[in-house]
Amino acid sequence: MTAVIDPFILERAPGPLVEMDPSLVRARTAFRSTLDVLARLDDAALLYAWPWQGNPADIRYAFYSVVEILEPATAAAHRALAGSSTTEARDAVAAATASRWALQGVLATLTDADLDADPGNDEWTIRRTMGHINGSQRGYAWGSAWWMSVRDEPRQRGAQRAPDELFASMPPDEREADGSLVDVRRQLDDLVDSTSSRYATLTTDEMNIKSGWSGYPVTIGFRQWRWSSHIAEHTIQIEKTIDMLGRCRSEVDWLTRLIAVAYGRLESTAFGRAGAGPAAAVFDDVARQLDEFLPSVLAAVAAAVPAEDW
Repeated sequence: MTAVIDPFILERAPGPLVEMDPSLVRARTAFRSTLDVLARLDDAALLYAWPWQGNPADIRYAFYSVVEILEPATAAAHRALAGSSTTEARDAVAAATASRWALQGVLATLTDADLDADPGNDEWTIRRTMGHINGSQRGYAWGSAWWMSVRDEPRQRGAQRAPDELFASMPPDEREADGSLVDVRRQLDDLVDSTSSRYATLTTDEMNIKSGWSGYPVTIGFRQWRWSSHIAEHTIQIEKTIDMLGRCRSEVDWLTRLIAVAYGRLESTAFGRAGAGPAAAVFDDVARQLDEFLPSVLAAVAAAVPAEDW
């Protein structure tokens, strides 16, 4: 993992960090390449011939075959890790990575031009929504670090909020989604990965620290579980924006979302763990299968041979 956690978090909430297991990095790299290639296909390509294990099939089924690689692997990873303990903090960041990949499945179907397209009626552009998602991911981590740093101080009456000046040195939301679509998607990954590297290791006592959210008294644990629901909330907003832009989602768009959600379930089995342990072989096998799968799809698209009935 190359994402770097903000020094503010390490200063206010010092503690152990966890790096992504190399086998999970390999699986993610292979899946990202697969996702981005498949997302760029048009619906006509779904009818091209594609060989599955030496048998005639089509590219539509190639999408489902990715799901059939990922879902058994998810079950195998769960079985391999069944004897390894987990924690609420680890499970919360696992939920966040599942939500992150559902969002990546939507973003993979877009173009740079979509980021700034105006949906009208003063609704947010996709870039503005992504700036909010990314900025909030950083903000949740900063805010929780502050609440952890004042855990021993008495709670004041009234709204429970971190001081406004706390966030003065944070990048504004408008800068959290700068650049191309590739840049925006990378920023999302970097922020989820880096914040999870610290918060996956919180103890039960740390998850129970009193804090605030929107002025309401909550625990750090509540704030951490909010990561996944917040990403999901604004993924729906982006889907609504796509509708407002008058862009009819293609079958490839829907299939791209399907495989991204399936991958998110797989990654969540080990994301935030100190190591994949006995599941490492599962992730390595996923990477191998996807690396072997992708060239065959590219060749089928280039050949553009209509598939026979099968």
